[in-house]
Amino acid sequence: MTSAIVIGGGIAGCSTAYALAECGIEVTLIERQAKLAFGASGNPLAALYPKLGLSQNFADALTLQGFAFTQKILKSLTNSSQFYDVCGQIQLGFNAREQARQIELAVMYQLPLLNASEASKIAGIALKHGGLYLKDAGWVKPVALCEALCNFSNIKLNYNTNALRIEHTNNQWHILDNEQKVFEGDIVVICTANDIKQFAQTKNIAITPVRGQLNSFKQTTESASIKTLICGDHYLSPAVDGWHVIGTTYAPNDMNPHISDTDTRENLNALRAISANIYQGIDTHPIKSRVAWRSQTRDYMPLAGQLIDEEQIRAKPPRYNVNPADLPWLEGLFVNAGHGSKGMTTAPLCAEIIASIATKTSLPVRGELASRLNPSRFLLRELGLKQLANTLYKND
Repeated sequence: MTSAIVIGGGIAGCSTAYALAECGIEVTLIERQAKLAFGASGNPLAALYPKLGLSQNFADALTLQGFAFTQKILKSLTNSSQFYDVCGQIQLGFNAREQARQIELAVMYQLPLLNASEASKIAGIALKHGGLYLKDAGWVKPVALCEALCNFSNIKLNYNTNALRIEHTNNQWHILDNEQKVFEGDIVVICTANDIKQFAQTKNIAITPVRGQLNSFKQTTESASIKTLICGDHYLSPAVDGWHVIGTTYAPNDMNPHISDTDTRENLNALRAISANIYQGIDTHPIKSRVAWRSQTRDYMPLAGQLIDEEQIRAKPPRYNVNPADLPWLEGLFVNAGHGSKGMTTAPLCAEIIASIATKTSLPVRGELASRLNPSRFLLRELGLKQLANTLYKND
């Protein structure tokens, strides 16, 4: 395998192009917009931190490993100090339920649990609540990160190119675009978030668009002292380039592309809950707003891996104990999508998993975790093959 086509120029697509290019593969990235990170990956700032859970399940493992992997990549990029900062994060214990959960998390993950005074000192502003302190968390400028990931001599970028069809002939994958141009590659990775349904091979994958709106406000004398990310049920960033980000709202299947005054009020109310003083001091007239859509799956795990031919497996369902290698795989056709609000944390690791499968090298995660990310897992479960879906990959 020497060539690959990646469809989509958000964090999933750019991470995938990077992972494949690192393997020495010639990558063609197709993006329908005029620049990278136009969709959900185009927010002015993203919070980079692991969303910790108490169950210590596969989702928790993915979050922790993904966070560490993204950090590793960011530290390896020569210019990352221009778009990445490890400022830390305070996760506020804003009600009794959250406080009880944080007590357990602090013990489980050996994290400092701060009182309000300690949290205020670290955050740089007065806070009503204490909370967990994640010193390795930080913020990222997603557009700049995507551009840095694609700054490879063996990654060719094609903007204003809308992939319409994916076909496989003569042992090659072919992408037909809106101008009847054909791109060819040994493998194809679909990284188009909610738009994966536009292709015949992925039209039945269950995925939900989730509308989110964030707002940005100008730094004030008081807000300039914020030193960390501060998270309640929304997050507040330190000032970056003179602006703070507060967000974000959550509305599944809401396709309204317009800025919502209701959502702006929700974000500003979240700011007031974090700090009434900063809320009262901001100027709301130059406030900025942005709407984008996350892509979310039923089990809240990303879609990452090689596709199974749905038509073939429905026509002839396999036995429960079939060797996974004997399934009707669509050889060389992959998906990296469905990251919800955790794309900065999970997309790069999922890209590395795909590169490992494509190049037949060791997986960067346990086989059980890689299996639970496979984009055809819902199809297998529907066919009564849940155990098979959970054991598609094994570690060497």
